[in-house]
Amino acid sequence: MKTNYFLLLATVILTACSGERQTEHLMTVDLGKDYPEKELTLQDFMEVEYIPLETTEEFVTYANLKAVGEKLFVLSSDGKLVLFNRYTGKGIRVIEHQGQGAEEYTFPSYIVLDEKNGELFVNDTGIRKILVYDLEGNFQRSFSHPGEYHITSLQAFDGDYLLGHDEHMFYKDLNNLQAIDLEQASFFLISKQDGSIVKEIKMPMGKVNVPMVNVGGIVSVTVIPTVMPLQDDMLIIENSADTIYRFTAKGHQLEPFMAKKASTDPERLVTIGTVTPQYCFFQIIDKTLDTKTGRGFPHLDLVYDRQTNKVFKVTVLNADFTTRETVNMIRNAQNGSIACIQTLQAHKLIEANEKNELTGKLKEIASKLDEDSNPVLMIMKEKGI
Repeated sequence: MKTNYFLLLATVILTACSGERQTEHLMTVDLGKDYPEKELTLQDFMEVEYIPLETTEEFVTYANLKAVGEKLFVLSSDGKLVLFNRYTGKGIRVIEHQGQGAEEYTFPSYIVLDEKNGELFVNDTGIRKILVYDLEGNFQRSFSHPGEYHITSLQAFDGDYLLGHDEHMFYKDLNNLQAIDLEQASFFLISKQDGSIVKEIKMPMGKVNVPMVNVGGIVSVTVIPTVMPLQDDMLIIENSADTIYRFTAKGHQLEPFMAKKASTDPERLVTIGTVTPQYCFFQIIDKTLDTKTGRGFPHLDLVYDRQTNKVFKVTVLNADFTTRETVNMIRNAQNGSIACIQTLQAHKLIEANEKNELTGKLKEIASKLDEDSNPVLMIMKEKGI
């Protein structure tokens, strides 16, 4: 889809968080524009819940949150998969199958939780393999990444399929990115049963634009989420396309979600975070690298107000802190019954409580923590859901 084409689009069919279809103005963002600033208070548009994760000798983790279900949280720590009760934070079990065997993974890159079928899908990008375990940790089956594809990210799509992305295809020849076949599919619907591709999803692309910079021979790459849940559908965020699409559960079709007017100085990429009926939070990432500090890809958080069709540089504040504590609306966006999750480290909460910087339920929780406690998960849900 060319730029002069998407600017002519007036409306598209979008899904509100209620699940109902309604005609709305196509979101269009200018990546080179300097937008005004806006400050939001989280509790004004979200219900906030805090879940302290149980800390015992078995369930001690400084893990990364990997998957969220209606009943379970799945975190990973040192190759272990740690399951917690979503409502109480109580530890349920630890699953450990790291190794070199046929039923083991080398590293759990992506985890997909399928509570309905009682299964965990572990995508191991290192060995190009997806391993399936039941929720007791018993091995069920495995399948290799199909063909020559390298599934770098994986998400649940529905009861039958996974949605995978092969971003590796863009890095096969770093010296000649333009030689890549832009007609080649990089997103796929994958069978949960045998790993076969049931649908190739080809994105309209004009040129290759990947999260990589090369400054004086110094190459730096960052990871940008490319598949994001949006209620029953999925958002597909292909860096090389000038439009972000919704891939629908009904009909398995691409629908325009956000059009991007490109920036060339510097080149910029976009990823989507939390989406509500009023707000779409997104992030712009600059393709720049400071060779002196080694730091690259500075980012800027923005919000699209879907009611006024205006864009702002945004800061979201948590009212349960008396200080100006910000909330990350991009990372761990769920866009379902849970809109977003943020991990709060115990030692930081203890320090804030000692300074009398917390209020309400969070203050009560922090008063019971110690330095070795597991994190507290902050659950954000749309009001009225």
